Formats: sequence, C-alpha cells, structure tokens
Amino acid sequence: MTTVISFVVVLGVLIFIHELGHFAVAKWRGVGVERFSLGFGPKIFGVKKGETEYLISLLPLGGYVKMVGEAPGEDVSDEVKNKSFAGKSVFTRGAIVAAGPLMNLVLAAFLLPIIFMLGIQAPAYLDKPVVAGFVAPDEPAAKAGIRAGDAITAVDGKKIKDWEEFLETVELEKTVKLTVRRDNADIEIMLTPASSKETAERYAGIYPALPPVIGGVNDGYPAKEAGLRPGDMIMSVDGKPVGHWAELEDLVHKSGGKKVFVVERDGKAFTLEITPKLNKDMNVYLIGVTRKVDTVTRRYGFFQATVKGISAGVEMTGRLFEVIKGLVIGKYSIKTLGGPLMIAQVAGKAAKAGAVDLLTLVAFLSLQLGVINLFPIPVLDGGHILFYAIELIKGKPLSERFMVIAQQVGIALLVGLMLLVTYNDIFRIIGKM
Repeated sequence: MTTVISFVVVLGVLIFIHELGHFAVAKWRGVGVERFSLGFGPKIFGVKKGETEYLISLLPLGGYVKMVGEAPGEDVSDEVKNKSFAGKSVFTRGAIVAAGPLMNLVLAAFLLPIIFMLGIQAPAYLDKPVVAGFVAPDEPAAKAGIRAGDAITAVDGKKIKDWEEFLETVELEKTVKLTVRRDNADIEIMLTPASSKETAERYAGIYPALPPVIGGVNDGYPAKEAGLRPGDMIMSVDGKPVGHWAELEDLVHKSGGKKVFVVERDGKAFTLEITPKLNKDMNVYLIGVTRKVDTVTRRYGFFQATVKGISAGVEMTGRLFEVIKGLVIGKYSIKTLGGPLMIAQVAGKAAKAGAVDLLTLVAFLSLQLGVINLFPIPVLDGGHILFYAIELIKGKPLSERFMVIAQQVGIALLVGLMLLVTYNDIFRIIGKM
C-alpha cells in the first residue's frame, strides 16, 4: 500500500506542477481554459468553476490543460474568439507551452536546497583527514608518486582539513601542488588530475580507506547463491590479498571463470567458490554485491544548501545527458530503461526511507521531466516550441496537415516507448531479464 500511495503522490505532484505552469500562463495571457485534468481517461471527480472544469481522471500517468482553440482547425465561437490559443502571438503560445517544463525545473530548484537543509546522508569519510587508503595503478596520483598511507595536508599551500575539501579542489583545478606527509616528513608533489572521457569529471585515482566489507547482496547474482552475506569481509581472491574495495572490484570486473574467495565472518575465515556473471550492459563481470557505506547526516545553512542544491541539479542534468548519449551510441542497453512500475518501486522504497529520500526522488524526477519535455520532439512541449520558432522565421504557421502528421508520429514514438519501458519493468520484476 505504501508503494501505491507514494507512487500516486509523487506522480501527482509532478503532473500538477507541470500542468499548473501551462494553466497559469494561459490565464495570465487571456487564453480560455476549458479543462484542467490530473490523469487521462474517464472522469473520477470534477468540479467546474467559471469557464474551467477541474478533473481527476482514471489513469494517473499524465494530465492535460484543454485551452480554447488549441486543436488545429478547431471551430471557435465568436463569443470566445478573443480567448483562443491559436489567435495569440507566437511568443504567447511559446510561453504557455514552455511554462510546463519550466515549472518542473523550478520545483527541482526549490526542493534541492531544502533537501540539503533537512540533512542528507553522506559517506562518513568526507569529514576525515585526507589519507590515501588506495592509489589506483596507472592513474594520475600513482604516476605523480603518491602512495597508500600518504596524508595530504595542503593543496597549493592552502590547508585541507578533510576529503570533501580535497575532492572539490581536484574537481576544479587542472594541476595542483600537494603537500604530502610521509614518514614524518613533508614533501611536495605536483598532481594533474585526468578528465573522464564519458562525464568530463576530473579525477586523481586516490581513494580513502574503504575496506571490502559487503553491505548488500543482490538477488539473481552468484554472490547470493554462493552464500555471501552483508557484513562479510573479502580477504583475498584467488590468493591475491584484498585490502580495499577498489581492489575487489578490479579483480572481479575484469574476468569471468570460477574464483576462490577467502571470506571473514564473525572472526572466522572460510572459502567460497564464485563465478562472476557478465553484465552485458556494462561489459564487466559482477558477483552482485554492494559496499558497506558508513554514513553521517549532514545539514547545511540556507546559502550553503542553495549552492549545494544548484551543484546537485547541474550534476543530475549532466548524468541525464550522459545516459541519453550512452543509449544513442549503444553504450547502454534499452533494457536499462524503466517506466511507471519502476518509479512505483523506487517511490515505495523512498517513502519507507524517509521524507528526505522521497523529496530527493521528486526533485530528480521533476528535473528529468522538465529537461526531457524541452526536447524538440513532436508531442513534447519542446516539439511545439520548435514549430513556433519555425513559424516565427517563416512568418506564417506550419500547415495543418504537417502538424497533424508530426503529432501522430510523436504519439506513435511515445506509445512505443511506453510499451518498451513497461515490458522492461514487467520482466525486471519477474526476474527474466
């Protein structure tokens, strides 16, 4: 029941905010609004105030605002002709259409700072001194001469108190001078972070102490079948000692075949034979475990929370475009896409985890909805904005026939996508993917 309620609430908020944008700007610009509906299909409840009927409809997977003279070729009586959507200027129509996705972006921008003020769960190591727990071979830190156990005390002469400050500096700077404490002596090392080809994020290849302790075991993967449990520590793989989670990932990801794991549980060591499973979407081998993460609750003041919120929004947007690019070039499989059922599952888990997790989900989905709806694809708001831009350039509206065909193509694509993600959701749930 929690899953159903949270799904309806999350989706309802996103739809209401989106349609409210269209509605408010339409009213402001003198366009008549006949219906404001949350949901599609048969009416469950409705009330009429003035010229507008406010509805809650059966299918909660969207909503709509029906404006006077909105449909191509729609007959409009002389009484309401001055309120016709089609009779307004290109700029007015564009503003009405753009208001929906922009309201979703505003909602995300409003919620993200609130989330940081309420308190987010962050890795506990971010508040600890910068001591290298692991230095990845052949990456910038190792090439610069940094070793495991080194303590980084300053960057470009400025003292660094914790991992958060260090990581923020590395992400921004091209080349930095590190003051490193090693064997009770200070040495200086020049470090040039590298940029990820996929995300453009900068990284150094230096990590805090992250012991290879299992935090979770996933269904349908070899680790659970072999008997690994949360809390288990991996001591070695095929005779190679493992002291850091990154080492465990490296040994597992690169090759398949049966591997011998030495595991410590409740102070006792034993061995397990596990054959990693190839994940074709990621092109790596996995055993199906997640790392145990020690977290702390971090709360921020208004101004710092605002900065953090903006940064989180930019990062979320970047990841969205990264995923879209990966889908286009074939890096990610379309099987990874999820639909309403996946949203319902995630919403249920977020609701059980607490208000912060639920608000984070709403902000994330609202941001996605706002950005995607601005794509220049027929049926989406961005498609309409593109048509208005062409009309502005041409000096006259596009033909009614063209608009109808474009809408039909867009609807076909949207229905096809909905069928695909629903198919993915169903088979993901029954474990056949």
